Amino acid sequence: MAKKMKVKFDNYWGDFSDMNILLFVAAVLDPRYKIKYVEFVFKKYYNSVEGYKKCDKVQDTLNSLYANYKSSISGISCENIRDQTSVISEIDAVGSSDVWQSQWEKYLEKESNVDDKSDLEKYLKDDVEKIKDFNILNWWKTSSDRYPIVSRVARDVLAIPTSTIASRSVFSTGGQVLDCYRSSLSAKTAEALICGQQWLRSTSKECKIEDLLEEIQNLETIEKEYLNSTLSID
Repeated sequence: MAKKMKVKFDNYWGDFSDMNILLFVAAVLDPRYKIKYVEFVFKKYYNSVEGYKKCDKVQDTLNSLYANYKSSISGISCENIRDQTSVISEIDAVGSSDVWQSQWEKYLEKESNVDDKSDLEKYLKDDVEKIKDFNILNWWKTSSDRYPIVSRVARDVLAIPTSTIASRSVFSTGGQVLDCYRSSLSAKTAEALICGQQWLRSTSKECKIEDLLEEIQNLETIEKEYLNSTLSID
């Protein structure tokens, strides 16, 4: 069983190339850790050069996700701008230079308050959270105004449920359950097949015939005593 568990473990965690990169992205999207924690882990388990390469791969994946979400949000914003053509036509109808001047001043004021950094860069540069009782989903909900695009990425990535089926399958006895194709076998034949399968898969070790015969006799004695006890009760 331990060997089976090791094989399952290696399939998911044996090599960096086999790991799901979104697991590391999810760690970066945790404000208690961010990219600094991923760098820390990679430096512990790999040399500095290899650790930086793997960290860059995680960063590139996060940047690609951010760019994809940003483009989709920008498309929605463009549609909203098209829907507001009626407002622009009203301003054209007024034709006053004072209206345009006030609109221009508001636009400059708005642009001056906008930081050149993206909200992803802001998120990664900000300090990590140091809270014991931390609810990450509530944190992202309240921080969606400061990180509008990153919060959307976090909402989708952190909502992916984890799976334990790989580890549970090691302890599964499903192979010993008779399906419809083997239900026609007699009880003794099915028992012999299951026991033989377990014996063949188990580690080989020397067994003395005398010990096996003694064990069979003990089992027969127990079976007779059980039958006698049931008959006496009846």
